Amino acid sequence: MAERTGPVDTQDSDADDPVQDTYSAFIKHIQQCPPCRKDGADCDTAAGLRQAWRKAKDAAVAA
Repeated sequence: MAERTGPVDTQDSDADDPVQDTYSAFIKHIQQCPPCRKDGADCDTAAGLRQAWRKAKDAAVAA
């Protein structure tokens, strides 16, 4: 498959940055938070990060 270049690639990556950033923050948190790792349930911080990630995904789809 050919690599995408040009304006379309730039638009996609710009829209995905907030999604990737919020997902990365969520994953990093749950890897480092003992209650999240041990209990398998989101702590308040993880829940907020998950919600921010979902909002970023919705905004990217709507864009």
